[in-house]
Parts: sequence; structure tokens; C-alpha cells
Amino acid sequence: MKNLIIGLLLVISIGLGALTIQRQKQAAQTTAELAQVQKQLVVAQAQLKASAEAAEQVARAKQSSQILQETLVKTSKFADEKAKEAEALQLSLAAAKTNNNNPIAGMMKMLNDPKMKEMIKSQQKSVMGPMLDKQYGALFQQLNMTPEESAQLKTLLLNKTLAGADAGMSMMDGSMDATKRAELAKQMKTERDGYDAQIKEFLGDAYPSYQSYEKSVPDRTVVNQFGDQLTGENAMNADQQSKLVQAMSDARTSYKWTTDYNNQEPPSGDLASMFSADKLDQFTKEKEQFDQQFLAQAQKILTPAQAAQFEQYQKAQRELQLMGMKMAAQMFAPKAQ
Repeated sequence: MKNLIIGLLLVISIGLGALTIQRQKQAAQTTAELAQVQKQLVVAQAQLKASAEAAEQVARAKQSSQILQETLVKTSKFADEKAKEAEALQLSLAAAKTNNNNPIAGMMKMLNDPKMKEMIKSQQKSVMGPMLDKQYGALFQQLNMTPEESAQLKTLLLNKTLAGADAGMSMMDGSMDATKRAELAKQMKTERDGYDAQIKEFLGDAYPSYQSYEKSVPDRTVVNQFGDQLTGENAMNADQQSKLVQAMSDARTSYKWTTDYNNQEPPSGDLASMFSADKLDQFTKEKEQFDQQFLAQAQKILTPAQAAQFEQYQKAQRELQLMGMKMAAQMFAPKAQ
């Protein structure tokens, strides 16, 4: 069931991202409306003041002042309502980022909507397409593939990565029991194994090279994502990227992990045991220790400015990864009888 955990966390991350983006759009829209109302309020106040000071047009000023005063009251009330609405949305968004319950509830509601399921699957495809280009671009070159061959292998890789997407989303149903989840996990593994067999047939003698390369993909993903954050003078060159990937792969392989979510398979599809509180706590400590140790190696490859940004990137990734795992732990926890 290799890469099952990574696939599930990807579904969680994209689902959480969709929920967050949805709430951000709502908050942004409300904030824009509030800004527009505030502008109207300022204009109304200015007009009211001008009318009051226009002594030569007393009669008109009184009438205009009354109208503007009513408008001012209504506008102020509307502005207050919008301000409260914007504040509530911002608090809801913040809670979705920090509270383990709210994101799950939001995601569960989304995943029950067929249209939202299709949107998430579409997002997965749009995210994974460019990601596979970066992850496997070096392999395409290594195997001297033609553009047509690269496209065919990329299609197989995309299908393998997204295999069981529906089953993966179904597994996050809070009402599902462990037995049903185990069945879905086996279904996902069967689908992935099927695509892997197609890749093996397609590559032939080059398949062992693919297997060896695939082990470095998680590290290439980390380096690629970090590299995308560096621009201008801070951008990494190709040599730095290659050395950083190799160093990270070597470090991860040699590190004595107690719980490694990149490689460990859940026993008999028992996802609850994979995300137990003890294992999450142990992984959190080991991941922080690993990052600190690897940072010392990265500093030999990166410039001081790049290394400083890499340290911040490590922290952000740890927090995001832990959030996803805590959500998975709640989703897959045994249900009270």
C-alpha cells in the first residue's frame, strides 16, 4: 500500500485548500463590500456637512440634510453589519487553519456534495500535472525519452497518483467503520498496482531505473516547492537543486525513523493505528530533529540567504504536515460504540 498515506494526505490538503480558498473568497468579497460602503459613508458625511454649511440655501439644505441623515443612518447600519460579517468570516477562516474540528466538519460537508467532489478531483489533476513534470522531468531525460514517450509515461504516472481518488475521499467519511475503510484501502492499492504494472510493461528494461528514481520523488518535491519560493538573486541553480535532492535523500534514508509516513504501510489497512496519538507525537519529534540535522547539511549547499529561507520553509511544512495528520487521525479514529 505504498504511497497510500501520501495520497490520502494529498486529498486532505486539497480539500482543506478548497475550503480555505472558498472562505477566503467570501471574506475578500465581504471586505470589498465593506470598503465600498465605508466610501459611501464618507461621501454621505461630506455631503451632509456641506449641506449644513450652505447658509444661502437653507431650505434646500434642511431637506437635503434630512435625506442625507437618513442615508447616513442606513449606511452606517449596513456598514456595521458588513463589518461584523467580515469579522466572523475572518475568525472562521482562522479557526479553519488552527482548529482541528472545523476543517474536518467543513471538508465532510464538501465531500458530500457531488459537485464539490468533481471540483476537488479537477484540482488534483491541475495540481498533479505540473508537479509530475518537475518530479519526473529528470527521469525523462535520464531515459532519453521522446516527447511522445514522456507524455505517455506522465499519463500513467498521473493515473497511478490519482488512482482511487473517489475511494480516498470516501474514506474520510466520519461515519465509516474500520472494516469498510480497510476494503477501500485494498481497492486503492489494487488500482495503483494495476497502473504500476502498466508502467513496468511500458518501460521494460528501464523499469528498475524508474523504481530507484521514484524513491527520491518525495525529496524532489520538497526541493522543487522550496525552489519556487526563491526568485532573483536568491534563486537556486541546477547544481544546488541536484545536490540538495541527493543530500536530502541520503539523509532521509540513513535517519533512524520510528514512524516514517513516506514508506510505512498500514497493517491490514488499519489507518487508525497509523495515526495514533503516540505515533504522531513520536513522528513530530523525529521530524523536527531530522530537519535540524539536515539544515546543517543544506547550509553547505545554499547561500546564507537561501538557508535562512529554507529554515522557515521547513517549519511551515512541518506545521502543515502535522495539521493534515491530526485531521487524518480524527477521521480514522475508531468510532464509539
